Amino acid sequence: MRKIYLLGLAAILVFALLSPPTVSAQEKKVVAIDLTPGRVKDIEDEWAQKLLNWLEGNLTAAGYEVKELTAITPEALEGVDALVIGKMKDYNSVFSSTEINAIKEWFNEGGKFIWVGADSDWVEPYLNPEDTSFKAGEPNKVLEAIGSSLRLEYGSLEDPESNAGAAYRVVSYEANSQGWAGDITAGAPKVLFHGPSFVVGYKDGSFVPFSEVESDTCVWLYRSSPSGTVVSHDGVDPKAHAVGETGQFVEAAAEKVATPSGKYSKVIVTGESLIGDRNIFNTEYHGVTLQGPTFVMNAFAWGLTVEEAPGAIPGGMTTIAAIVVIIIIIIVAVLLFKKK
Repeated sequence: MRKIYLLGLAAILVFALLSPPTVSAQEKKVVAIDLTPGRVKDIEDEWAQKLLNWLEGNLTAAGYEVKELTAITPEALEGVDALVIGKMKDYNSVFSSTEINAIKEWFNEGGKFIWVGADSDWVEPYLNPEDTSFKAGEPNKVLEAIGSSLRLEYGSLEDPESNAGAAYRVVSYEANSQGWAGDITAGAPKVLFHGPSFVVGYKDGSFVPFSEVESDTCVWLYRSSPSGTVVSHDGVDPKAHAVGETGQFVEAAAEKVATPSGKYSKVIVTGESLIGDRNIFNTEYHGVTLQGPTFVMNAFAWGLTVEEAPGAIPGGMTTIAAIVVIIIIIIVAVLLFKKK
């Protein structure tokens, strides 16, 4: 009788552990935007503010809660589901080791989404013409910390064939319509990447062309025409490609990263930013019709859909804990039964 009682207790405990928590129907996914003072290039400009307000309005209308961050800390990221990182302003626009670790720990919880944007190595008048590597280097620190195989190139992309009136005003030439990439690009063939860098890979400790990291969990979303050209404006050479090289370079890519939780966290990397002036969230630029908002909202819908990583134990650590409880109680029950 005692054995039956203990086994029944085990069943009750397992049910409690495996039952999903009750979530209010009104609970919203939280999208945080990094607006740490002095970090985001052009964010104070009038047009940048209009685009930011429009972005936040669209996110709110879609049912998300928007949170503007003035600092990145574990406390600030508590309850956050998505994080937007914009293009860096200057040499002071760095991520501290504390911020990087906060992002890493948050991302590793699983079921998180981060959008990492960037800028080209164009030299603004207030910068050192020999080195603007912080523009790719700082977002690359974030990508390294979260275990992504994506990186931003130390250079610029120009496209003399697909643009909004100038080669540096790059407009996507091709959208990936295959598989889950097609869910993100659906209805959005033309997106603005104004003065962008571009996306490459990182493999075995080295920067590599994107094709070397492309896989079922890492895909390109948009790329240039075959006339896309690698350009350098400062004294820092690109890492995976040569200046003057031409071809179809990746302007935006997405990746699912398996986390210790057993769930994927997701990342989108773009050579242009989602916040700041002349950004991705545009519907028209120099007479060219664009579908930036459609792409962006598709991306958030994808990024905020939680997926289990293959091979993960359903329920993650909760399931493991339940199994341990079962084993312990069965052992105790067997021992008590033998004594009896």
